[in-house]
Amino acid sequence: MITISNNSQEIVACNFWDYPLHVSGVSVNAGCIRLLIPEAHECHIPEMLRECAHVVVSTIKKPALDRFSMEILFEDFSDTPYSLQIQGGAVIGFFPLPDAELIERKLTIWVKGPKKVATLKAYNREVPRLPWLKPLF
Repeated sequence: MITISNNSQEIVACNFWDYPLHVSGVSVNAGCIRLLIPEAHECHIPEMLRECAHVVVSTIKKPALDRFSMEILFEDFSDTPYSLQIQGGAVIGFFPLPDAELIERKLTIWVKGPKKVATLKAYNREVPRLPWLKPLF
């Protein structure tokens, strides 16, 4: 079982990296979306961050554990922004759906340590299906 110790939005301790996972995980605490990157995927972080203006986190209302429940799009205003599709089982804890059409949040990226390597402005929205891959504006 994956466990996370928190200090508000910060991760103090986490055993996510003790498991042989090859998918990214997502945790939410104190209104902050925390993207957990497995060691094998750390090489993709520069591509995620390259010219990223903000992040768009799209969720569906009734996710299934074995299907995509979240999309994280790193908006760089190109035709091919970096994006991740996250399965329901990789979302750790409760992820609140937005009450409004669009909610501004903060997204942080974490690697083994745990060590925070980036903090980005993020917008959370509900969409009818995934993948969605559409910009906000």
